[in-house]
Amino acid sequence: MKTGPGRGRAVRLAACLALVALLAGCMQLHLGLTVNADDTIDGQLLLTAEKSVLSSRNKNIAVAYAELRENIPSLPAGEETVYEDGRYYGAQITYRRTPLKDFTSASVNLVRDGDLYRFSLPLDPKKYGGKVAEQNPQNQQAFMQLMSFEISVTFPGRVIDTNGTLSGRSVSWKVVANQPKPAELRAIAEAPPRPTPSATPAAATGDDDPGSFPWLLVGGAVLVLLLAGGVVTVLLRRRGRTTAATASTPPGPTGTTGAPPPADRPEPV
Repeated sequence: MKTGPGRGRAVRLAACLALVALLAGCMQLHLGLTVNADDTIDGQLLLTAEKSVLSSRNKNIAVAYAELRENIPSLPAGEETVYEDGRYYGAQITYRRTPLKDFTSASVNLVRDGDLYRFSLPLDPKKYGGKVAEQNPQNQQAFMQLMSFEISVTFPGRVIDTNGTLSGRSVSWKVVANQPKPAELRAIAEAPPRPTPSATPAAATGDDDPGSFPWLLVGGAVLVLLLAGGVVTVLLRRRGRTTAATASTPPGPTGTTGAPPPADRPEPV
């Protein structure tokens, strides 16, 4: 029995969607971050999949997980270790005082914009399911639809805008599998003023503002000149006293200044 073109495409699509479900149905991304007032980040990111799903594709679950992760856009770099429990296998990335300027990636972005912090996690299907999309572009949408996200971000300042759940200075999102997803997860919070350099250390080290007058250097130069002048004055006074004393000494009998007369020689016998 022959089937029409439409039925053939439907069968292929169903097979592809079944493959996507096998790949992404049990994949989760958990992220918990704390933004510090000094523009650094502490927290953890966990990207896992069910062991049963991984082992059905490859007996070596580490290899199966690596293949699955190729469908996920890059994550912020940190201290990465293997995560494993009785049900899940994946990667755990730890952030310890990570500079804010280094916390950017294709998946998670957290930046400082003047006096604001801006957090975003785009849920763009075009960024996910890259490998499965090689078989069928429609797989990207299905891959994203079947993923789950659980995110929490705590800011040092007041949150002024978000599409998540707000609790004090913390924002959270829980996006479950097989449910419609927003275009992105976002939050904007106030950032504390950046610390200004103290004037005291700069004066002590001489690292003043290039535009200010160098009073410390000028004062030092004046002190050196005064000391040098005092030394010269003392030397000149001493030299004058020595010259005066020499001029006041009367000449001796031989005509030499201050010289004693020669002793008389004895007469020969």
